[in-house]
Amino acid sequence: MLSKVSLIVGSFLLVLGVYLYFSSNASYNNSIQARIYYFIGNYDEAYAYAKRAYEQDPYNKMAFTVLTQSQIAQKYEKYIELGNEYLVKIDEISAKKVFADDDRVRIKLMCEVMIDSYASLVSTKLTDKELLQKSEQMYKKFKKLYEELF
Repeated sequence: MLSKVSLIVGSFLLVLGVYLYFSSNASYNNSIQARIYYFIGNYDEAYAYAKRAYEQDPYNKMAFTVLTQSQIAQKYEKYIELGNEYLVKIDEISAKKVFADDDRVRIKLMCEVMIDSYASLVSTKLTDKELLQKSEQMYKKFKKLYEELF
């Protein structure tokens, strides 16, 4: 009976100690906030908090992981944003009545940039699946457009 009580009290003290350590350590507070921002999809804030946490404690593995994953997610977001900008420009060009050779070259370059940029994107098991799907769809749009026009 006494050993069960000691085990329960010891476990409670261990959990309390871990809680106090993590709540009083600024690096782990920042890395927890970074992780929360990462999971809600705010990769810029996640990166900022993770960078701050990693600078405070370079041995903080959670901060390093969130920092790395946020950088990867930001690259995917930039790829998707650039693709959307290019699609708007391509729509503007295709809305013209006169379709010049310069316009064809611009469209070709935009498609080539998007196709080549997709190959440089690297994902991990922790990369947001939605970002992966959106970037793949963007790649397929430009690949199809390139094949149809050139």
